[in-house]
Amino acid sequence: MGILDRLEQRMAYGSTGAISDSWYQPGGFFYGGLGPQTKSGTAISEYNAMQLAIVWCCIKILSEDSASLPLHLYRRLPGGGKVKAVDHPLYRLLHDSPNPEMTAFTFREALKAHILAWGNGYAEKVYGRGKVGHSVIEQLWPITPNRVTVKRNKGEKKDVPPREIYYHVSMGGTGLPDVDLTRRQVLHIPGLSYNGLVGYSVIAAHREAIGFGKSLEEYGELYFGNGIHPAMVISMQGSLKDKGAFREAMNETYAGLGKAHRIMLLEETQKVEKLGIPNDEAQFLETRKYTNVDIGTRIFRLPPQMYGEYDKASTYASAEQFSLDYVVKTLRPWLVRQEQSYNMSLLSADEKKEYFYEHLIDGLMRGDAEARAEYYTKMFAVGGLTVNEINELENRNPIGPDGDKRFVPLNMVPLEDAGKDLEKPPAKEQKSRFIYRKRLENAYLRIFADASERVIRKEVKRLRFLAEKHANNGVAAAFAEFYREMPEYIQKQIIPACLSYSEAFLGMEEELNGREMPDFRVKLDVFVRDFVSKYASELAERNLGEVQNSADINKTFDEWEGNRAYWLAEEQINRLSEAIKGAIS
Repeated sequence: MGILDRLEQRMAYGSTGAISDSWYQPGGFFYGGLGPQTKSGTAISEYNAMQLAIVWCCIKILSEDSASLPLHLYRRLPGGGKVKAVDHPLYRLLHDSPNPEMTAFTFREALKAHILAWGNGYAEKVYGRGKVGHSVIEQLWPITPNRVTVKRNKGEKKDVPPREIYYHVSMGGTGLPDVDLTRRQVLHIPGLSYNGLVGYSVIAAHREAIGFGKSLEEYGELYFGNGIHPAMVISMQGSLKDKGAFREAMNETYAGLGKAHRIMLLEETQKVEKLGIPNDEAQFLETRKYTNVDIGTRIFRLPPQMYGEYDKASTYASAEQFSLDYVVKTLRPWLVRQEQSYNMSLLSADEKKEYFYEHLIDGLMRGDAEARAEYYTKMFAVGGLTVNEINELENRNPIGPDGDKRFVPLNMVPLEDAGKDLEKPPAKEQKSRFIYRKRLENAYLRIFADASERVIRKEVKRLRFLAEKHANNGVAAAFAEFYREMPEYIQKQIIPACLSYSEAFLGMEEELNGREMPDFRVKLDVFVRDFVSKYASELAERNLGEVQNSADINKTFDEWEGNRAYWLAEEQINRLSEAIKGAIS
């Protein structure tokens, strides 16, 4: 009788017909299961350790996060890349449902919880007949790790090759005989291990730390359950005649919300002493916080804010970075461990060459909308992403076949041609100097436009501030003062672009003319800086005049922030080209 046949009998276990301590439901043992006693006096097992809130929280977070991520079976494409292998029989097992009673989420969540507690995750593979007659995996059933013992065959198992491992599954408590499974019948995902075959139980390895936390919890329950903790004490000399009436009057007058900060009137020698939290209670709370960090961060490697420990360092900005750090350093190693085990155990030797499992973590790695937009823009500009791929990442529908096209800048050149002069065409196909100059201008237009945009942003931001600050009182003088300093800033922004363009322009002229101009190259830097200085002063004067003569200054600023950077870039390139031509002619 196979394990699946035994599982079909699980509803018959016990006199009530309910599921008892079977494969995937520990039953009553979960709440009272004992393990070895720790030095703090608490017995800890993989079951009752989860009664400690921090252990439950960490296992729950990691299990749910892993199970909620999309998991796909991919097929490698001959030319590189991958495509979802939705037609493969194994695709639905971990994506939809591994067996008739579980969703993929609940199965993967349970398997991950087993790994986190016991250090190992086990599932039985049930085979069926494929379309062409060979056996395929049709179902996966999780097995609680406390039932499994990994053994190596020393000749006692006739159906297992010598020296190969097999899995002994105890059926204790079910009334059924134990079962031995071969490696072919078991999906095994080990956690941290020294021999690479069986993972260490996290609970067993850190039993003392968890036992200390459990002892603190029990101490707090007894302390606050049996202790006396009044908020204040009223003392007096002698005895009070009517204690009940006095207590009722105090509660009616001063106790409860809305009655705070009233003036308290006391008779004769009565006095009030307010009681704060005792030092031993404060130390108890600090110790519990330390224990949470010890278990949650040092053992399970979760950022403190994920299990509810916030401090001054856990700001909103840092929390986002902590979350990314959690995905990269905590969650991803677990995902890789699971993926490689799936590939090794579920795929045949031939299938491993073509297929592989992979989780999608792009959604967890996404930043805010501005950061994503910047990333998509850069990747789209170099042909790394298409419109449809961006929509898929943003959980939007594709726009059709046109969204699969890739685009690159027209003026870009291959890497091996970077730094070379523009290619000189054969003598019979000489093109005009005008065409080469336009090609060079187009290649540098974006660089000049970026510099102009920086100038315009600073300019408009400052002018808007001055216009609001001075209103109609002295705004003209404020604008004039600003523009006296503006040429220096313009020079800093556009000098690098002008020097680079001048070098390229000069190289083009030298190749087309077939001669070098060493004298001019020596004074090129001085020439460009003189040109930029004059241009910057002229531009500042022109802009000041435009602002002073503007009927609607806000409309003028809006127009500047539009396409002004591009026509300024074109103007700079054209004027610089003419200046260089005039200097070398």
